[in-house]
Amino acid sequence: MQIDTDFKKIEELLTRGTEDIIDRKDLSKALSSGRQLRIKLGIDPTGSKIHLGRASILFKLRDFQRLGHKIVLIIGNFTALIGDASDKESMRPVLTKESIEDNLKDYLNYIGKIIDLSEVEVHYNKDWFGEMKLEDIIRISMNFTAQQMINRRNFKERWDTDKPIGIHEILYPMLQGYDSVKINSDVEIGGFDQLFNLKTGRDLQRVYGQEPQNIMTLKMIYGLDGRKMSTSWGNVINISDTPNDMFGKLMSLKDELINDYFICCTRIEMEKVNEYKEQMEKEGINPKMIKKILAKEIICNFYSEEEADSAEREWENQFENKELPSEIEEVLIEAGEMNILDLVVLLGLSKSKGEARRVLEQGGIKIIYDNDPNSSELKSDWQEVVQIKKGMIVQSGKRYYKKIV
Repeated sequence: MQIDTDFKKIEELLTRGTEDIIDRKDLSKALSSGRQLRIKLGIDPTGSKIHLGRASILFKLRDFQRLGHKIVLIIGNFTALIGDASDKESMRPVLTKESIEDNLKDYLNYIGKIIDLSEVEVHYNKDWFGEMKLEDIIRISMNFTAQQMINRRNFKERWDTDKPIGIHEILYPMLQGYDSVKINSDVEIGGFDQLFNLKTGRDLQRVYGQEPQNIMTLKMIYGLDGRKMSTSWGNVINISDTPNDMFGKLMSLKDELINDYFICCTRIEMEKVNEYKEQMEKEGINPKMIKKILAKEIICNFYSEEEADSAEREWENQFENKELPSEIEEVLIEAGEMNILDLVVLLGLSKSKGEARRVLEQGGIKIIYDNDPNSSELKSDWQEVVQIKKGMIVQSGKRYYKKIV
């Protein structure tokens, strides 16, 4: 494959959405050399879906791919047993082999929505770690000290606050680093919170006589609650969400995050991104108008333009024209009486009564009669028993509805 060495494209690759590059001068030279580079990304299937935080990294992979470089994808079906502790304030739950396999079912299909899998080299790190002996793991760990591991930021914070740090967590950076050795990585990319792990790969490559990989870390994509987007926190926009759900979630995005989402989750030209930013900051345009553009651009990465337009109309009808959604899922429930929290859980609007109660206490549970949003009754008593009637609609939050038939 011919390697594209266009200066402007390389500069865009090196600057758009990047947080840090080690070593930038060396990477820039390598990208201009005409040599095909091996670009590594490791993903642990700790969940069954891929959210925009991870997708933003996949977009960067696609940028490398379109310049002709070889993407090497490592699916961490072994390292997922440990889980990356880079952003964790406590030990994460241990996944079973069965749950990891279940999470993997649609993983490549999701990734294939962004990068061309026919040109990707895919590895599963259980293929080598599953065959290793204890002696092999010990020999890898002999290249590091306990102080190195404990002094990484989040481990140090847990140490200082007397929170437990698992020995298995300390092993994780070494295993991720050894992945780089196994595939002879030239460049590894990841979130900037993973910098410690990525540097470990450079260290081990030197030990094994390889040229140390360059590192590219990317801006963090914050989720709907302002924290890092994380499946375990539930603040995510998944690339498998329906266009309507995706549009609704993006319209709830904090205004200050709009620019980063344009940079990291779309490939609109930066001149246009800067123009949108200036319109909001200096010209006083309502950020809601720019968010609509953002939402449609992101949806078009995974769906058609027609579906993005339809999602916009649906959102406008619901939130600007105060109409009910055009399609509401129907659930068969026998007439009778039921506690409001039990009803919300039975309808699938909340995962538990505790979650349902939190939504109710925040003013998020309504019952609508006769398909008239003006007839809605806001529920505030979590102990209330409601009469089940055919045709009644239960609303949870701003976007979720179920109709009883």
